[in-house]
Amino acid sequence: GRAVEHADADALAAAVPALHTTDIVAAAIARDAAVVDTTAYARLIADRARDRGVEIRTHEPASVATDPVRVNDTAYDDVVVAAGAHTARVLADAGVPVPLKPYRVQALTADAPAAELPTVYDATAGYYVRPHPEGVLAGDGTEPVEADPDDYGRDGDDWFVDAMDDRLRDRFPGYEPAVERSWAGLCTATPDRDPLLGELRDGLYVAAGWQGHGFMRAPATGAALADDVLGGDGVPAFDPTRFDGTEQFAIAEGMVVE
Repeated sequence: GRAVEHADADALAAAVPALHTTDIVAAAIARDAAVVDTTAYARLIADRARDRGVEIRTHEPASVATDPVRVNDTAYDDVVVAAGAHTARVLADAGVPVPLKPYRVQALTADAPAAELPTVYDATAGYYVRPHPEGVLAGDGTEPVEADPDDYGRDGDDWFVDAMDDRLRDRFPGYEPAVERSWAGLCTATPDRDPLLGELRDGLYVAAGWQGHGFMRAPATGAALADDVLGGDGVPAFDPTRFDGTEQFAIAEGMVVE
C-alpha cells in the first residue's frame, strides 16, 4: 500500500517548496509515489511476452464471435477483449452488449521548470501534473459526452492549452511553461465507474472501463484475469455480468476524491 500523510497548507509548503499552497485547505502527501514511462513499460511487457512465446500482431483487424468463441473465424478455448475505446463495438458486433462509453480527455507536455516538480492532483479543479521525459505532463479535460472512437478530435483544444498554462503558472510560481505538444485521447466509462473485468459469455472475457486508470492497474488486471480464465474467482466486484448491457448512464470523471 501507499503511505499517505494528511497535511495542511503550511505542512505542504514545507514539503514541496515549489508549490503555491496559500489557497489549499487540505492535502495529502504520498512520499513513496512514483511515475512510469508508459511507452517504455508497454514495450518491456511486449518483449517479455514474446520471450515466453506470445505472438503479437499489430495493425490487424480482429472480429469476435461466439458459440463457439472465436476471433477472425478461428476458434479458441478463451478470448479476452481488451480493446479500450473500441471494446463496446467489438462486442456489439458479436451480439454481446456492454455498458461502456468512450469519452475524450486531454493532456499536454511542457518544458522542464527550474525546480523539480512533484506529481500533483488538484481535486478541486480536476487536473494533474507530473514529471515527464519532456519536462512536465499535465492533463484533465474529461468531456462528459460519448465520443466516436473512430472519429474524434485528436489534437488538444486551444482552450485546454490556455487553461493549463494558467494553472501551471499559478500552482508553480515562477514557472513559465513552454508547451511542447498537446493531444486528446479516449477513456471508457461504466455506470458505476468500476471496470468490467471477467467472463461475459462462455469463454469470452472482457477487460475495459477503467475511467482513465487502466495503466496503473494493468499488472493486477492481467494477473486477476489470468486467474479467472484458469478457473479462479477473478474480482467479483468487477464481474461484467452485474450489468445487462442496456443501462443508460451519464459519463463521470474517473479521478474523484469524495
